[in-house]
Amino acid sequence: MGREVNYRNPYGSNPSPAAKDIPVSFWHTQRMSVGWQALNVAGNAQASWSTPTFDLRPSLRSSQNDAKSGVPIWDSGARLYVQVFNLLGAAANTQFLRLEYREFANTTYGSVSSAAPNRAVAASGFPNQVGNNPVVRVTPSIDVTSELMLGTDQPDSIVLVFESLGEGYPIRYWQVQLLWTNIGALGPDISFQAAMY
Repeated sequence: MGREVNYRNPYGSNPSPAAKDIPVSFWHTQRMSVGWQALNVAGNAQASWSTPTFDLRPSLRSSQNDAKSGVPIWDSGARLYVQVFNLLGAAANTQFLRLEYREFANTTYGSVSSAAPNRAVAASGFPNQVGNNPVVRVTPSIDVTSELMLGTDQPDSIVLVFESLGEGYPIRYWQVQLLWTNIGALGPDISFQAAMY
């Protein structure tokens, strides 16, 4: 029994009827240290971290006859929250700290790409299927360093809030990547955790 009612699809309707009794959406990480890499050629330390790919429209299910992928988030108003810790403890080393983010998305994600017609099969009439479209970068790198440094009344922790593309009616597949840079030295000992709800 269990979840069958959430996947009823009478007569193959597209999309199928709205799911019912879906639990509250929640995804989170444990607290993690920023994983600084050795200095690059420019003398800067760098680190990056990405969320998983979120399926922000799981109610569409496999309506395009594609495999379902991504972490389902059923609440269209969900936000990604990233809390950064130890900003006071690392204060002496944050002068050259930079934080940027960029977004990745795909409107359908699992749709099949195509290439030239298959020459191995004479007059097949069907193009080659060359794989699934991944989420791809859809924004430039956006500097949010000013959100970390709040002046004379600096708190030890701050919270960054990210809203998906779509202005309240989100794109289906979405991912956020954080890009940390520390100019001229290894980075400070800061940590963070993330949650989506």
